[in-house]
Amino acid sequence: MAVVNLITLIKNLRQKIEEDFHEVQQLFEQVGHFRSLDEFIASPIYTDLEKAFYLILNQFPYDKKNYIVIPREMVLIPDVYDMSGPGIEYEIDFALYGGSIDNPVKVAIECDGLRSHRQKHNNKDRRKDINLQAHGWIVMRFGSKEIHDELQNFLKDKSYVCRFLYSIESVIEERLRLIITHRNNFEEYRSKLTGYKWGNVKCIHCDNTQIGRLNHKKQTCFKCGQKFIRTIDPTEGIKYEYNGLIYYNN
Repeated sequence: MAVVNLITLIKNLRQKIEEDFHEVQQLFEQVGHFRSLDEFIASPIYTDLEKAFYLILNQFPYDKKNYIVIPREMVLIPDVYDMSGPGIEYEIDFALYGGSIDNPVKVAIECDGLRSHRQKHNNKDRRKDINLQAHGWIVMRFGSKEIHDELQNFLKDKSYVCRFLYSIESVIEERLRLIITHRNNFEEYRSKLTGYKWGNVKCIHCDNTQIGRLNHKKQTCFKCGQKFIRTIDPTEGIKYEYNGLIYYNN
């Protein structure tokens, strides 16, 4: 798909979402959601294809869908596949969280070909799938061709509803109890979901404060896109470091 088509798609989707909000008269309640969408679109970190796919997954935010969407989610889980260490890190293209905190529904959407690092479902992907599934993740893979076909459908018809959403939502509804992003202390709940310890991280380049994985010293600012080494608080309760990862006391 040509870059110009992706840019057009992003603009059309953003406009459609706002028009739909006006129709249901819930724009005032969703100002924060518009802000998060616009910040994602403006971020230098994500590709145009990721931005388009993210908007597709957020096509109907006013419907109060039963999950939240987090792009490029990093998870830290035990490596049961070959027991190579106490933990292994994976990046999930799009993580969807639903259910309850104590009984979460965790869906890993893997988009083959979304970025150049993954060309096909190879042995490394299979190992990743097994480790994720062993720790409660539902893995859903979408091929590059079907992703581009969906995007083309949006370009042809602004009223098109993504068929991906139906399969995703039906999976989550099997074990439905809500996790919502405005819940207090969400970083605490996200720690339970991902295995990382979450907290505030301040960029040394632009002073932007964001929620980040404290297990990593190296961070990337979501606002300016610059990498930096975060300041470690002596009260964080660090247990030890292993292969560049910080592990914490329970």
